[in-house]
Order: sequence, then structure tokens, then C-alpha cells
Amino acid sequence: MSEAVNDSAALQLEGVTAGYDETMVLEGISLRLLAGESISIIGRNGVGKTTLLATVMGHTTLHGGTIQLEGRDISTMASFRRVNNGIGYVPQEREIFPSLTVDENLTVGAQPGGWSIEALFELFPNLAERRSNMGNQLSGGELQMLAIARALMTNPKVLLMDEPSEGLAPVIVEDLVRVMAQIRDEGGMSVILVEQNTRIALNFSDRTIVMDRGHIVYDGDSATLRNDAAKLEQLIGISV
Repeated sequence: MSEAVNDSAALQLEGVTAGYDETMVLEGISLRLLAGESISIIGRNGVGKTTLLATVMGHTTLHGGTIQLEGRDISTMASFRRVNNGIGYVPQEREIFPSLTVDENLTVGAQPGGWSIEALFELFPNLAERRSNMGNQLSGGELQMLAIARALMTNPKVLLMDEPSEGLAPVIVEDLVRVMAQIRDEGGMSVILVEQNTRIALNFSDRTIVMDRGHIVYDGDSATLRNDAAKLEQLIGISV
């Protein structure tokens, strides 16, 4: 797959050490995401993948290092300001407002840009059919689609997606993967995908990061891991 990138960093982490209060989860993480680039992050459960995204969003305790968005230091910026400055977040728990309609969930945090509610209903026709339904009246697949659509309504420069396929039926995952590829190719943004399904992750982006015990232990071509089951198993104990 081809990804339109340039040499400017959309997101850069330098020596990031972070966790929850005094509990350290990430140690010395350095990562550079180019404008327009997509990367996948994989690894066993509990190695820090979700914490990495949460740290970028400002939801953890940052003990050291810096986080920059398009060259601007956002290390101490409040989470809502990070969203306003261009980071979209699809959390693992989805966090849809159950008492708001689909329309209301989408518009509550909307910011101007190319992603409009009409464009997102074209991308997610199931949501269009349920636009008047409350958040607590949706299926698991619909909730995940709504979580992604809501993040896109902020028209982010960087989109973070945490385990979007988790708990979904295979037929729903197939549709979701198709939509994620469309977002990657047409959305004009940088994307970080954390995904437990290794096959999805390695096919989503040309570059994959493997994490273990709060560290990055591999940062390179996805094809290398797709084509070398032994290396993949050595890194994370899972083969494709």
C-alpha cells in the first residue's frame, strides 16, 4: 500500500516515561510519526500499548520526556485542548454517551473540517439508519463505528485507535477493516492503530511497532513481521 507522507513530524515522543500516579508503565519511549503516516502498535496484553495512547491524550502521569504535536510541546496540555489542537481518540471502551442520540454523540464535540456528519453517514450507512437511536440502543459494532465517527468529527490531524476490532463478530470486523483502510487512505491524517489482532495490524500499515514491558522492542517494516513468523513469535509470542 502507498501512504502519502512528508518529512514533517505530526507527532513526536522523546524519552517519555509515564504511568498511573507513581506506577510506571512506559519507560523512555521515543516515537516519530510523520504527517500522513500510519503505524500499527502490537504486543501482548499489559505491555503498555493502551497506556501509550492514553499518555498522548494526557490521561496518565507523565514522569519524563516530551510530547510534541506538529512541533508544539503539548506535554502539559489538558486533554480537551489536545483534542482541540488536532488529536482524535477512539478509546478501547468506546465511551459513547448512552443517553444521547447518534446525531448528538457526533455533534457534541464537532469541529470544522472535511469530516462532516453527512460524510460520516456515507462512510457508516448503518449509523445513518440509526441516527435517532440513543447510544444505549446500539449493537457492539454500531458503538465502535460511532466511536470512530465521533473522533473523526473533531477533524483531527492525528487519529489514535485503541483495539477497534475487540469483541466484534468476524463479519463486523471485516466491514470495520474496510472502513479503517478508507480512513487511512483518504482521510489526510496520521493514524496510530493499537490492535490485538496481529493480522489486521500488520496489513493496516507499512510500519509496525512492537512493545514489551513498557519499551519499544521493534520499529520497522510490517512486511518483515508478516513474512517471518519466527521473528514475530519471538517478539510477542503470537504468529500470524
